[in-house]
Amino acid sequence: MTADALPPPGAAEAFTLRALTRAEVPRWYHVYSTRDFPLTAASFNEGHGASRFAPLRGADGQPLHTYYAASTPECACMESLLHDVSLQPPGVFEVARLAHYHMATLELDAQLQCVSLHTKDLPRLGLTRAQLIDSLPNAYPLTRAWAQAAFDQRPQAQALSYTSRRDDAGRCLLLCRQRLPTPPFRIVADEPLALAPRRQDVLALVRSLGVWEI
Repeated sequence: MTADALPPPGAAEAFTLRALTRAEVPRWYHVYSTRDFPLTAASFNEGHGASRFAPLRGADGQPLHTYYAASTPECACMESLLHDVSLQPPGVFEVARLAHYHMATLELDAQLQCVSLHTKDLPRLGLTRAQLIDSLPNAYPLTRAWAQAAFDQRPQAQALSYTSRRDDAGRCLLLCRQRLPTPPFRIVADEPLALAPRRQDVLALVRSLGVWEI
């Protein structure tokens, strides 16, 4: 194993649990696509896909229902709509894709219990940001193992919190539906990205990145 390789988690890792308040981040943003599934602003992922920190399973073996949210609209777009667009060298963004995408704005409860995977808390785990957050997709089986361990070893955790790989000015959450109240959050707005004003915001972001727009 190289110095930069991500080790598997142990049975009793020093995960840091922190309370996230609405005063810190008043509103969160979630970008979702309706191209393949009839999703809504409130739809959780129920065990599909293969992302950095999901899918995950509960103690009963059933899928944990997960939901990604970001602290800014730009970060939400970078983590979803633009997730696979290369920035160096400049990649290509197809504007027609906007027809399938929407942005939800949401408010969480006044306080949320999160396992912190931010840089300041990774040394307690013997990890670096490069290993856990900035790693490439071929490391996802191990990054998911750490997310699974976080939820297994901190049963009071309602979410994982971390800094976006694609936009390190933004904060991200992976929410766990089974550990949230009902309803899990309040949808403030649900806007199509293909229409104003979100369309102009997305295109301004794309142009600021210097990628090819077709």
